[in-house]
Amino acid sequence: MRRIVTFLLIFSLWLAPLPALAEEGPAAEAEDVLLRLAAGDFASVYEDSDAAMQSALGDADGLAAVWAQLTGMLGALTDVQTTDAGEQGGYRVVAAQCVFANADATLTLAFDAQGRLGSLGLADMRVRDDGSTADEGGYIEEAVTLRAGESDATNGLLTLPEGEGPFPAVVMVHGSGPSDMDETAYACAPFRDIARGLARLGVASIRYDKYTYAHPENCMSADFTVDDEYTRDALGAAKLLAEDARIGDIYLLGHSQGAMLAPRIMRAMQTEVGDRLRGGVLLAGSPLHMWEIQYHQNLDILAALDGETRAENEALVEAEAAKAATLAGRSAEKLQKQTLFGISAYYQADEMAVDAVQTAVALGLPLFIAQGEKDWQVRPADGIEAWRAELPQDFDATYALYPDMTHMLCDLEGEPTETAADYMAVDARVDQTLIEDIAAWISAR
Repeated sequence: MRRIVTFLLIFSLWLAPLPALAEEGPAAEAEDVLLRLAAGDFASVYEDSDAAMQSALGDADGLAAVWAQLTGMLGALTDVQTTDAGEQGGYRVVAAQCVFANADATLTLAFDAQGRLGSLGLADMRVRDDGSTADEGGYIEEAVTLRAGESDATNGLLTLPEGEGPFPAVVMVHGSGPSDMDETAYACAPFRDIARGLARLGVASIRYDKYTYAHPENCMSADFTVDDEYTRDALGAAKLLAEDARIGDIYLLGHSQGAMLAPRIMRAMQTEVGDRLRGGVLLAGSPLHMWEIQYHQNLDILAALDGETRAENEALVEAEAAKAATLAGRSAEKLQKQTLFGISAYYQADEMAVDAVQTAVALGLPLFIAQGEKDWQVRPADGIEAWRAELPQDFDATYALYPDMTHMLCDLEGEPTETAADYMAVDARVDQTLIEDIAAWISAR
């Protein structure tokens, strides 16, 4: 599929791990492009871009505006290291690890077969902690290891309330893309905030580096699945909790894609810990399949375009969506050679094989389902409203919608920009009301 050109610097919900390859060819081109942008040479970069990108930007001033948006958030570019990340949709993709004055960021650049720039996007960013926010304490943290002694052992943290247990505990399951144990993205670290906030309210937790973050070398096989990415770690974490005398009831807490997959993962966890698994907390997730969310995200992006560029890309998006219905009849070998919305069709088919609502109903475990009204990555219509509509009316589900909360579970003043800027506030912290509501829900079980 041809890459859809967008320069809104949107933080994508679906971030795939990038393989490390030799730094040559496109990597050198990408470094040259970024250095020219940093020097203000927008005209030459615009001239070296492909027709679709030029159409989307309008002129060199459009490119200058994009760069100003980026550096307005991050500060001036001071250093860059580039890595060829392979081919995707006919384009050569380069990951650029950039040091800006105010933050570190990963930019992705794509080049066509003639070496022309086809897209520029912000994939990840981390604001540097200036140490101005004092930690309140009131919790105990212990380092743990999932699968200790094995080749894919993974670091984690057990966060406990002060005092004596047993305490109820949650297993934290990440959203999409590689992520550290705090689920750090831009200025947000939702798992850190939730873990410490819950501990102060009597609920323990375990969080860990996501498998694609800790072991990217194990995630490039053609038969990589949801269970490889998510379930393996969740079961390891649940096992550690079940073996700890300080821990009582166990819950799953999933965010974004982790919430979408929660019923599937809970079903597997139940085989590990039995009736100690008492329910799930689903944050900013959806009962829809992953490709459906990607489809809606693409439509949102296209709404900002016009004319021929919009029509051309709408046709591409609709054609890609039509592929979803054909996956069930294809062999594993064919699926492993194809993609759906830029992600392995084999992975997509594996995710589509489990219906979240049907699985949740079959489990019969209570759910706390929460989302923010300012979530533009998974719109409430696709999230909490869809859960409410599809789960039976008599199902034990508690729904909570927070007016100022974003997809990263932090409050945002004013209207969302629907760009990474919404996640850049230096004082970004998870909504305290959400943490209190989760703790109260667990305590009432």
